[in-house]
Amino acid sequence: MSEPDWGRLTRAAVDRLTVEVYREAWRTRPEVRRIRLLGHEAVVKDYGRASNRFKHLLGAFLAMREAAALRRTDGIACVPRFYALPRPWILVMEHIEARPVTALSEDERQQALTPVFFGALARLIEQIHACGVAHGDLEKLDNILITPDGRPVIVDFAAAVIAGINPLAALILPQIKANDFRAVYKLKSLYAPHLLTDEERGRLHARSRAESIFRRARSCIRAPMKRWAEGPEDRGV
Repeated sequence: MSEPDWGRLTRAAVDRLTVEVYREAWRTRPEVRRIRLLGHEAVVKDYGRASNRFKHLLGAFLAMREAAALRRTDGIACVPRFYALPRPWILVMEHIEARPVTALSEDERQQALTPVFFGALARLIEQIHACGVAHGDLEKLDNILITPDGRPVIVDFAAAVIAGINPLAALILPQIKANDFRAVYKLKSLYAPHLLTDEERGRLHARSRAESIFRRARSCIRAPMKRWAEGPEDRGV
């Protein structure tokens, strides 16, 4: 079976090859679809459904940053492999059969969210960090998935901080790495509190001064940038 040329995908082809729409585009949020081509499946994240201003600037930046993170983590099982950027704002990556831990029923969580799962999740985060990548948005628990056989999967690296990209990354990378592990404690506290240790409970809400400053600065910058990038047509002006 020949390998698809993901780099030649067009939007019309994506529409035609769609198997499932995971998420509709909304304002600056990208559309996410699962497609099938020549018997192979992939996930397409498309920022191009937003305004032209957004897709050419922030959309392209976010897609390329996620692509850079996936290239760094290439070879780590349970992290999607990077396939292509057919357009600067369209990212094509590996499809891994899994679903968000937040989508599990209560009975499923009791069976799946075991010490073995949390240990595997912590090791997966350590592997990602060893590549010089911090996820940056794991506290959004929808980014933690689970496979049918119980393995953790991590997706959505659009907010990743990557070592060596710029001097700021070196300053904030340790804080963002600590925040990634905080997602493990958060997941435990919500769905398996009996597994949360006293040490993890203490770290759950502890943030360094550097991280607190970074988070406030990011919040102050991100909102007006998104409003500007959306364009007046998306704001109903």
